[in-house]
Amino acid sequence: MGVFGIIAALAVTTGVLILALRVLRNLAGPRVWDGHGVPLQVLQRASMGPRHGVALLRVADRVLVVSVSESGTSLLTELSGSALQDALEVNEGQDRLPRSGKWRWPVLGWLGLVALLMCSPAASLAQASTPPPPSSGTVAPAIAVPSIPQISLDLSDGESELKLSGAVGIVVFLGAMTLLPALLLLMTSFTRILVVLHFLRSALGTQTTPPGQLLVAIAVLITSVVMAPILSDANRTALTPYFDGEISQVEAYKLGIVPFRGFMLANTREQDLAMFADLSVEEDIESVDDLPTVVVVSAFVTSELRTAFQIGFLIYVPFVVIDLIVASVLMSMGMFMLPPIMVSLPFKLLLFVLADGWSLMLQNLVASFRV
Repeated sequence: MGVFGIIAALAVTTGVLILALRVLRNLAGPRVWDGHGVPLQVLQRASMGPRHGVALLRVADRVLVVSVSESGTSLLTELSGSALQDALEVNEGQDRLPRSGKWRWPVLGWLGLVALLMCSPAASLAQASTPPPPSSGTVAPAIAVPSIPQISLDLSDGESELKLSGAVGIVVFLGAMTLLPALLLLMTSFTRILVVLHFLRSALGTQTTPPGQLLVAIAVLITSVVMAPILSDANRTALTPYFDGEISQVEAYKLGIVPFRGFMLANTREQDLAMFADLSVEEDIESVDDLPTVVVVSAFVTSELRTAFQIGFLIYVPFVVIDLIVASVLMSMGMFMLPPIMVSLPFKLLLFVLADGWSLMLQNLVASFRV
């Protein structure tokens, strides 16, 4: 904006403030009404509260003290003697003020506004937008526009190389990475263990004890115990040679998936495997080793769910027997209004603790897998 613009802005601001003060003073100052030829003038006002005040009202040569409120106005007293003379002298002194002062500051304010418009940023921008005349012998430097960084990701090598470039490739890769943990859990014993633990909590009748997060943590720990031999085999045959530079990425994947396929095939029913093999419509399948990994994983998950439901049925049987016994005893005693679950829950917890249920459950879960 420049120095002149700043000075003009200060002048306009000062003029507007002074003009506002003058307007407020005029609004709050004396007002004269000529009603039927009788001069009526408010000399002064004083606020006595949020909605109450006192005013000096001049009617001809009389000065009245009036109370003003929401309910109306009421006469308090009338000034006389020296107080009346003082009020009239003050009023006459105000009336003798030079009238030229009323217009001095507004005129200065308008002059400052005109100066501000002349030095406004729009004029500066218009002046700056005008291209300077070309000077001989000088060349303006060219500014290079920065380009968007290119991101590329290569997976594998050789004929089976997969290239992902640009934003779309990165999004696809990140989406696949989010699905990778779920796929790994489906290829392990995690599904059966978690479903059985949820069945156990429902059979006990404890609504949220143990909580779901704790059950998931227990399932992950037991899964690591069950899958320890498979992970060791995959590390020995695939990861270690790949890190040593002995095999490529594709060979590491093919060798690393073999222990997982063996574990899944050992714990998959033949009926489920045959069903998904027929659904996949794969040709040239002479043995189980020729089946795609997706088919093996699908059949393995279906078999795990079936086995988990069978174990859940066996878990429910003793606790249902306790519920039936408690319900029969309560009905024979005529206690129809007492819920049987309130009485059977302590007995189920006592039976589970005395039988060392957690140790038996986790031990049999680990032993139920074929490794």
